[in-house]
Amino acid sequence: MLRRLTALLCALALLSGCIAGTSAGTGEGYAVYFTVPFDPGSNEERVEGPALASETRRIPEGEEPLNALMEALLSGPLSDGLASPFPAGTRQLSPPVLENGVCTVDLSEQYGGLSEVDLTLADYCITLTLCQVEGVDAVTILVEGAVIPYGDHQMLRESDVVLSSAEDEPVYLTADLYFLREGGGLAVETRELLVPSGAIPAEVLLQALLSGPETPGLYLPIPEGAELIDLWINSDGTCYVSFSAPFLEGEPAPTSQARLLLYAIVNTLCQLSDVSAVRLLVEGESPEEYGGVPTTSPLEPNQNLVVP
Repeated sequence: MLRRLTALLCALALLSGCIAGTSAGTGEGYAVYFTVPFDPGSNEERVEGPALASETRRIPEGEEPLNALMEALLSGPLSDGLASPFPAGTRQLSPPVLENGVCTVDLSEQYGGLSEVDLTLADYCITLTLCQVEGVDAVTILVEGAVIPYGDHQMLRESDVVLSSAEDEPVYLTADLYFLREGGGLAVETRELLVPSGAIPAEVLLQALLSGPETPGLYLPIPEGAELIDLWINSDGTCYVSFSAPFLEGEPAPTSQARLLLYAIVNTLCQLSDVSAVRLLVEGESPEEYGGVPTTSPLEPNQNLVVP
């Protein structure tokens, strides 16, 4: 099952307060961003969960805005329904430094405990909040004086987060990725994925699958050298997936393993609401079969291959 989480930003009108270092002005209000936590009590199939929203804070005249905004972020929200994205005990090791348009923030070791979606949300809260201050074009976040090696970006700009339209906002997908079990059949690994602005969710999903499982006992026998060349979805719901030649040349043996690989791809992609079937291509051409399965027409998902 695919659960589409809310877009990171709820109001694109906030663009005007962040673009090109536009200042809210001394003594005026700044938007301080926090997360909107997921409600675990929701029974909806499509779950809305962690997104960003802001509350207005006023910086007293004469107080340095960057430091004041960071302290406001780390002190947590005042509004009901918002939550801090920062681990307990996170603090500034020194006041923010602004040089050549880049604001550098140095945080304590607790921040380094964040990863994946949690880290992205925290980074976005800092970036959107600080980019309102005049002269700030980008933000660099350090932990104990060093960059986070597994962060998506070493430097974040407001444009990395705020986008031109609601349809283009980044979203998170909680998706089921299908992998082969060492004992036979397919198994599901649930993972939360970020779909960047302008990206095709199906391609993000497939790339996550091709990167391999995180769960012991699962694997994906992608032939060596095989790469995804292209992917697109027709109006009839058919997702065309084109691999490079090694995908066919190095077809896994035995045939049953190749068949499971094929349906790992099909089942993963068909959980998307706009995908009903998958058509396999190799170098843009349709092979006659793969893993003993005819592939000259679109394939629908096969849940019978999934072993509980």
